[in-house]
Amino acid sequence: MLLQHAMQRTILGALAAIIMMMAPARAADPVFPVASRIGLVPPAGFAPTTRFAGFENPQASAAILLVAMPGEAYPELEKSLTNEMLKTRGITVATREAMTFKDGKGIFVAGPKELAGVKSYESVLIANISGITAIVSVQMIEASHATISDAVVRDAFKTVTVRQQVPESEQLAVLPYKITDLSGFHVIRSGQDGTLYLTLGPKDVVTEVEQPFMIIGVVVGEAPKPEERDKIARLAFNSAPGIKDVKIVRAEPLRIGQGPGYEIVAEAKDATSNTDVTTVQWTRFGQNAHLQMFGIARRGAWNEVFPKLRAIRDNIELR
Repeated sequence: MLLQHAMQRTILGALAAIIMMMAPARAADPVFPVASRIGLVPPAGFAPTTRFAGFENPQASAAILLVAMPGEAYPELEKSLTNEMLKTRGITVATREAMTFKDGKGIFVAGPKELAGVKSYESVLIANISGITAIVSVQMIEASHATISDAVVRDAFKTVTVRQQVPESEQLAVLPYKITDLSGFHVIRSGQDGTLYLTLGPKDVVTEVEQPFMIIGVVVGEAPKPEERDKIARLAFNSAPGIKDVKIVRAEPLRIGQGPGYEIVAEAKDATSNTDVTTVQWTRFGQNAHLQMFGIARRGAWNEVFPKLRAIRDNIELR
């Protein structure tokens, strides 16, 4: 009896092992670089990097760059991704394939690249997935293409995935400064170069200033002399997009945080809808760069919005 039970256990154990061996291996999960809406299963040797949105393989001198754009951008990109256009970028197309995804489609092109006498190899995917236009570029030195082949890259491209939400903590973590209070605003988009888009309201796409929004950016450069600050601030304000019929209400120096700054408040009209708006630009000057902050809201909401914009300004800490 004991021998019979032992044999049964042995047989059952062997069957379980066989079933486990026959079961398909679980596919690796896509990896999303910090703050990126696009993720994929990277080829062996690639790991997420903090230097840009993507992955790096230092041993192969190779990188994967990820860019997310609105879904509306795809038709124009698809039309322009011709062999002739790529040739102007130094790429001779050796591979061109259509790709299909569970919730979208795309085009995969690849080929050797030569610019200014430097030879390399580049693969590009443009895809419309889940309403987002994803651009994925794999760049490597020419010698690495022997191991990071088109087939390897194609398999990685097949795993491209778009997530609908990026945690706000991730979007803020990539910035070269820290914000401790968003004053009710939420992040639309952020970048490792210091660019941050914020809005107050439920929508992420803002048209005709239907919601207040704020843009923050970093401009690298030597600290200007005190007498140059007014000119620099006004030049930056004159390039503010989407407004017309500008009337400056005040323009004056002030301290922001522990450093010198400059404030410009102006009334204007939205260039598209002629809606009356009020805007503010703050410039916070530093030793090697300055921080530019631009806020805008409809005129009727300004008295409520301005203190919130000011709170964001005063809660930015340089890292």
